[in-house]
Amino acid sequence: MKKILLVFVCILQYSVTFSQALNGPESIEWDEANTRWLIGNKGNGTILARSESGTLSNFVTAIPSGPYGIEILGDVLYSCEGGFIRGYNLTSGSIVFTLNLNATFLNGITSDGSNFLYATDFTAKKIFKIDVNALSFTTIASGLAKTPNGIIYDGENNRCVYVTWGTNAPIMAINLTTNATSTVLATTLSNCDGITRDSCGNYYVSSWGNNRLNKFDASLTGTHTVLPTVLSSPADLDCKFGATNDIIGNTNANNTITLTSIDLPIAVIVYGNVTLTTTTTFQSYQWYLEGVLIDGATEQTYVPTIQGDYYCVVTQNNCSAQSNVITAPFLSNGSFESSKNEIQLYPNPSSDIITVSFNGNFDGNYTVINSLGQIVLTGKGNTATEKSLKISVSNLKTGHYILQMKIDGVMQNIKFLKN
Repeated sequence: MKKILLVFVCILQYSVTFSQALNGPESIEWDEANTRWLIGNKGNGTILARSESGTLSNFVTAIPSGPYGIEILGDVLYSCEGGFIRGYNLTSGSIVFTLNLNATFLNGITSDGSNFLYATDFTAKKIFKIDVNALSFTTIASGLAKTPNGIIYDGENNRCVYVTWGTNAPIMAINLTTNATSTVLATTLSNCDGITRDSCGNYYVSSWGNNRLNKFDASLTGTHTVLPTVLSSPADLDCKFGATNDIIGNTNANNTITLTSIDLPIAVIVYGNVTLTTTTTFQSYQWYLEGVLIDGATEQTYVPTIQGDYYCVVTQNNCSAQSNVITAPFLSNGSFESSKNEIQLYPNPSSDIITVSFNGNFDGNYTVINSLGQIVLTGKGNTATEKSLKISVSNLKTGHYILQMKIDGVMQNIKFLKN
């Protein structure tokens, strides 16, 4: 299993099944550093490497038991082998780690991306925590009521999520502070084997009961979606993240692997007839100017009121994507003059005091935001009589900033440079 660093329902695009020199494939892991899939072949005690073109080669041979679950942590591939965890150098395949957990049947494995592994003992119904630096382990759960199988680290919630064997198999979790286990979601699935997440955080679970991949949203609530590709007693899963699509890999009992492509939302905005718009419809939208959220701009279209760089963040079934940026040079000073709220900021750049003059009604509040989107300065002005503000920026660091102020009820964003 694989640690998720990470925040689409992603759209199923295609599935491709490969059948080559596989012998009881049980586990699969995407090796980003070497752009290949690694496959645990329990039928003949090997770990295979599969190139993106489909060529299979031996990575590790003569494994005495298994391998079952496999997991990359750093430059080592760790493998569940009976009661042992062994590790193999990702470059050479040489053995670099051996630890006897005195387990009965180690099956699922995941990592926190740092120095801890978590492994399930299918037969003894236990979960272990392994410190790879100290070459030690602890039993963090035992006597579990449900048989644990595939497991995945969820750092955001300080837990590992694992799937279970049997009928109406629940998705469960173990808290990594208290070691308490709990049911996250009851399911109607049976004999769940593998679990992984896509780059949006959605979960995928393999089930022998329906021979499918089953997709759950990132919150693990509600009903799941059954992906259409028919599998064969699917076991372990892993996800390869991509720019436009993710690939979910799984092993099958009929000596195949299946690679299922999951489309990610792609947002493109265009300008026409004084309006910015996304070329595709999504479930939700949020427009930004100069990296700052535009309050209330949550429709597919947006009519810009001031010059600047605009983009839109869209969301489709838990997945978000940022569009291209369009600079709005099509707005002239006349646009401001006609609405009687022309704004001037000087001197720009400035090292001490900036003066802002404007027409229209000022609501009295202003905010200065840095290039990271953080509010670094706020203040008030006289709304009744003055048509200008003097603001000290002497305490700001050198860099680009945006002054936000509302004129005639419209939020204006004025860029300036502190030198």
